Amino acid sequence: MTSDKASTERIQRVYASGNPAELTSEYNRWAEDYDADLTALGYNAPRGGAELLATLVADKGARVLDAGAGTGMVGEELARAGFRRITALDMSPGMLAQAEQKAVYEELVVGELGKRLPFETGTFGGVTCIGVLTIGHAPPETLDELVRVTAAGGPVVFSMRTDYYSEGGFDAKQGALEAAGKWRLLERSPPFRAMPDGEPDIWHELWAYEVL
Repeated sequence: MTSDKASTERIQRVYASGNPAELTSEYNRWAEDYDADLTALGYNAPRGGAELLATLVADKGARVLDAGAGTGMVGEELARAGFRRITALDMSPGMLAQAEQKAVYEELVVGELGKRLPFETGTFGGVTCIGVLTIGHAPPETLDELVRVTAAGGPVVFSMRTDYYSEGGFDAKQGALEAAGKWRLLERSPPFRAMPDGEPDIWHELWAYEVL
């Protein structure tokens, strides 16, 4: 069992990554300890994101994308919520190797958020992106591709650090997509602590948009 100090140090190394190659390397190194670390720190966003998607997608046989899937913590919750056709996307092969062991994914794909995704337009009936839109990770352009690969009428559900929403340029991107008629806001949760035992001063929100 790892200490809380070791867990938070690994989280800080990820935040400090200077580019996608460094970030991938850090996640590859962290993969085997990731679930234990985040569980010990009270990580609750995967369940919240999956449960929100489940309220918005009636057909649990629809294809859904877990973008930034990591080790599959969100995928496990999606499966628990009844989804049967889940695709995992992540930049870290090491994290996806852990996700594969959970046997909840129909497909596992290596890909980088912020770049064009290897899926056809309108492929998915819903998308989650949990714990990814944060410091040193996926840029606002991520949202353009999540909208593109989601079928009209399908939801895009994501978590966002409240202190990064404006600083990271997501407020402008989300507003631009709405102004362009690409999506409409369905839900914005009250702020919550996604990792109460590891980052008690950092708050997150869950967002849900319907693709138009």
